[in-house]
Amino acid sequence: IKVYKNKYVLGQTTDTLLLCDLDSSKLSEIPWRGSGNEKYDFSSPNVCMIFNAGELSIIEYGVNEIIGTCRTEYMHPYLISARLNYNAVKAEPSGPTPAPVRIIAYLFDLQTIRIQDITNSFIMATIEHDAKIDYLALNQSGSKLIFRDKRKQLYLFNLKDQSKSTLLNFCSYVNWVSGTDVVVAQNKNTLCVWYSID
Repeated sequence: IKVYKNKYVLGQTTDTLLLCDLDSSKLSEIPWRGSGNEKYDFSSPNVCMIFNAGELSIIEYGVNEIIGTCRTEYMHPYLISARLNYNAVKAEPSGPTPAPVRIIAYLFDLQTIRIQDITNSFIMATIEHDAKIDYLALNQSGSKLIFRDKRKQLYLFNLKDQSKSTLLNFCSYVNWVSGTDVVVAQNKNTLCVWYSID
């Protein structure tokens, strides 16, 4: 048994993997035959991401199955962003019951971002860029993505209308304010804040 960040517990039996979020008391037990080379990421709220041999498996705490997978070679908290949001719902065309938003953004290659619906593996967007990407993050509802390239240029991608716009030509720091749609960034010696990112 291992404890990460004084909040997450990881245990393994011969056939299963046990993951627990101590703050929410949610436990997941999934069938698992690991190679011993797995890397675990606990940086996204409500999910643990397990990277093994180019495949990323996503486990939601309290759910006893892998809720999604994707292929990527880039396992770094700044290059993967997962959002599970049960307050913001997307309308399902097959019925009147809305489904929770379960989205992941990740690097497909060094210059391409994929945004995927975790539930059904549907690729919602592919963003091809002309420079290497060194940071990406979805907002809380999963409707917008900020990303920065190696030239330190900051961009916003709106998932709804599939549009990309430049926010800053030079950005040394950027992040969403936790629990909001507010973006904070640093441009040389200037602090920039977008309260309404639309």
